[in-house]
Amino acid sequence: MRLLRLVPSLLLFIVAAPLVAQEVAVEQLTLDQLYSSRDFFGQRFGPARWLDGGMYTTLERSADTPGGRDIVKHNAQNDEHEILVAAATLVPAGQEQPLSISNYIWSADHSRLLIFTNTRRVWRANTRGDYWVLDLASGELRQLGGDAPESSLMFAKFSPDGTRVGYVSENNIYVEDLATGNIT
Repeated sequence: MRLLRLVPSLLLFIVAAPLVAQEVAVEQLTLDQLYSSRDFFGQRFGPARWLDGGMYTTLERSADTPGGRDIVKHNAQNDEHEILVAAATLVPAGQEQPLSISNYIWSADHSRLLIFTNTRRVWRANTRGDYWVLDLASGELRQLGGDAPESSLMFAKFSPDGTRVGYVSENNIYVEDLATGNIT
């Protein structure tokens, strides 16, 4: 008796399954579409930096400065956000375009921002480039490294008190005082 009920259900499934499986003709993908076009690129997120109190910062396309990116602070609890560093602030003296930020690091007290830009590849990663420091209180933006060649600084970090930055250039370690600009 049970088998008699199962047979019609099974027949219905067998007949209906091919109907569902039929698809509309789909264009075939080409290697050009996959590797040369941006059709399949996902949107990038970050780099994100966590702050105290459930806040974090990200780089986002600027609405006011074409080609620039703002650093925006987000509240993870309620989705509020505010622009901390506008792209217009990141335009060096004598230039028209803002810095193209590859990475950034906050000082421990969040009063300064270390910006990594103009990167060059060393082995597998972009570890060589230029570093800039933005003083958020004064708005001063200045490049580190003195007369070092372009894109030659590596691995820059703030000192624990945020008054100096250490970096590597041409296989030597340097420390630059942010108040005086002295390099040792």
